Formats: sequence, C-alpha cells, structure tokens
Amino acid sequence: DEEEEDEEEDEDEDAQYFDDDMDEGAVSDADFEGDSLKARARKAWAATPPVTQVYVGSSLALTLGSFLLAGNQWPAWLNLDWKKVMTGQLWRPFTGFLYYGPFGLSYLLTIHFVWTYMGTLEKLQFAEPWDFLVMLLFGAASLLAGVGVGGGNARFLGHNLSCFLVYIWARTYEGQEVAVMEFFTIRAELLPWFFAAQTYLLEHEPPVHDLLGIAIGHSYTVLRQRKRLAAPGALRAVYEARPELMAKYEAFAEEFS
Repeated sequence: DEEEEDEEEDEDEDAQYFDDDMDEGAVSDADFEGDSLKARARKAWAATPPVTQVYVGSSLALTLGSFLLAGNQWPAWLNLDWKKVMTGQLWRPFTGFLYYGPFGLSYLLTIHFVWTYMGTLEKLQFAEPWDFLVMLLFGAASLLAGVGVGGGNARFLGHNLSCFLVYIWARTYEGQEVAVMEFFTIRAELLPWFFAAQTYLLEHEPPVHDLLGIAIGHSYTVLRQRKRLAAPGALRAVYEARPELMAKYEAFAEEFS
C-alpha cells in the first residue's frame, strides 16, 4: 500500500510540474496578437496624429459606405458644386478632397500612401501643430482656386492634394534616398516628378493634376521660408486651450529626437 501511495504522490508531483510548465509556456491568442494585420493597423492608427485621423478616417468611411450602400459609386452629393454650396451644402468643398476612386485595392494603396505622407508631415509639426493645419488649409484653398480658374475636374481634388503633400514631404527630406516600391531608390526631391511621370505613362495624358499640386506645394514652401504664412493667434489659442490635444503632439517628439 505504501508503494502504491508513493507512486500516486510521484504521479501527482509530475502532473503538477507538467501543469506549471503549461501555465508558464502556454500559447494563447495574445502571443500572436502583435503579428496580426488587425493589431498592426490598430497600433498604426493609434499613432496617427489627430488631423490626419480625421481626414483619412472620413475618406475611408465615405468610400466604404459608398461600396456597401451605393454600388461602389461615389455619391454626387459629395462632389464639389459651387452652386449647391451657395444653397447651403457647405460640406462639398471638404468632401471633394476625400475621393480617391472606388473602394478596392487601388484605393487602399492610395489612401495608405496619403496616410503615410500626411501623418509624417503633421508629426513633424509636433511643437506647433497649428502650422500643419495652416499648410493644409493653404493647399486646399489654393487647389480649389486653381481648379476653378483652370477649369479642371473637381473629382481629382484628392489626387491634387496628395501631390501637394508629397512635394512638401520631398522638400522636407531633400537629399535623402527613398525606396520606390522596394525596386529602386531615388532622391526624395525627385519623388513628385517620378509620380507625375508615372501618371503620364499609365494614363497617356499630361499630368496636369500632379503639376498643379507640385506648383502649389512649391508656392507654400517659398511662402513658408519667407515667413508669410504664420498661423493666426485665434487658431493657436484653439490648440493651446486643449491640453489633451497638445499632449498627443508632444508624444510625437520622441520620434524626431
């Protein structure tokens, strides 16, 4: 009997030891959470600055809504139409910049591209985030005027804005080598012209919208260097009156220290 009891105690100890090992080294869903696409996207979104979140989130929501509810057709009531704006449809100048084509692979690649460049430019202004909003408003207002005067297609305002952002990003990182689709590298300042050439080769038409974005981006760069685009005090006060908002921007300082 004593031998049987000893054997049972040994088995219990082995079982307990095995259970402890299982508890310490058990594999759970949490072990793979960091590797999942969903987790990476959620982490990237949390690290996205506020204005970029609003812009990219609005484009995603409206484009996905159009896909689910309107047969993947961008609703006409979101397009820029100044006559309708004058009747009170004041959202149109904003929503006109949110269209990057119907929902699909091309759209996802484009909006990720915009998300990356816009987010980086906003983070760079972590010390004075109101300057980023001034930049964005200057670009949008200039593009609206340029398209209106030049008779361009208002449906490409999103594309115009992306070219504007890329030009400013390229000038910010001027001199650095940039990987293009992981195939080759070019200097950052050549990137806007590469995309303009790509538009010409793929669409077989002059890259008018690319060039408009580049021209306005250059105008902004010159005015900024000459300190002609200072943010108004009222706009600065809006930011500074919100400590939680400023804290978000201060957190980006570590990325550029």
